[in-house]
Amino acid sequence: MKWCVIGAGGIADRRTIPALLTDKNNELVAVMDKNPAAAKATGEKYGVPYYTDEREMLSAVDATAVYISTPVFCHYEQAMLALSFGKHVFLEKPIGLDGKESRLLVEAFKKAGLQLSIGYMMKYHTLHEKAKALIAEGGIGTVNSVRAQFTCWYPDIPGAWRQKKSLGGGGAIMDLGVHCLELLEDMLGEEITEVKAFYSTRTFSYEVDDGAVIILRTKSGVLGHVDCNFNIPDKASESKLELYGSEGYIICHGTLAQENVGTLSHLYAPQGGYEAAQNRSVNDAPVVYTANAAENNMYRRQLAAFSALVESGKTDYSLTDRALRIQELVDRIYSEA
Repeated sequence: MKWCVIGAGGIADRRTIPALLTDKNNELVAVMDKNPAAAKATGEKYGVPYYTDEREMLSAVDATAVYISTPVFCHYEQAMLALSFGKHVFLEKPIGLDGKESRLLVEAFKKAGLQLSIGYMMKYHTLHEKAKALIAEGGIGTVNSVRAQFTCWYPDIPGAWRQKKSLGGGGAIMDLGVHCLELLEDMLGEEITEVKAFYSTRTFSYEVDDGAVIILRTKSGVLGHVDCNFNIPDKASESKLELYGSEGYIICHGTLAQENVGTLSHLYAPQGGYEAAQNRSVNDAPVVYTANAAENNMYRRQLAAFSALVESGKTDYSLTDRALRIQELVDRIYSEA
């Protein structure tokens, strides 16, 4: 399967292209970046032609699919251009600047019968998959409460597109919160139907949110909250995902990341009767699972799933529809908070 890349620096060079090339069934045929130095560096690194204009690249090369990892404000126009050339598209999250733009893009690909998939890779983390399996088999009973904390230190940086609303669509919610909302829907197997939030720009001077707290309710009534921050030092964040049920808990530490790392603690502890004294001095030891980055590459697996779908001749927009739903939840958060 032949790939070309729009937006050759950043995450494309650091994560996605290396993951793509670990699969012998994939071939990188060209890269493009508006920055001539980035285009040249990435093209020469991987031994492929490089361009600074996406239309020129798509006209010149024979490719099946396009991977797009540009700033969010470019997504709609570039994905529609790729569609006009008859290409399947794997697009980094979020889909677009808002739900309206995102829905137009998704509907265009559905009408054309071409695959559009979105880069929410955290569902492919082995411990997140383990958590999902434990929930499905009743390992914590009925899920009642969920929490997610996803942060990074992102100070004022001149020219940073994520720090301008017109270029990124938002701040910590748009960049980090969407990952948590998408992952929780995947783990629980149901939609988030209600969201409320507080957000602020407290530490830095840019115009988008540098911190937010989102509260949510799913279709069946699971309650939860998400903390997403640009203003907590990396070493001070536990990157924690917690799921509590009627018969136990699942707690993931350090798994909200770009690599398959961290631990999962699982405690199955059905209680039975009411404990009036509330004596919690002795707790059963949980079963602990540890992730190994060398054993799983989330980027490789999401691309492999996309490639298999394209090569099958079928389309499946279920995960894309979820990404669209998350985008519309974020619209609601920003308009109501």
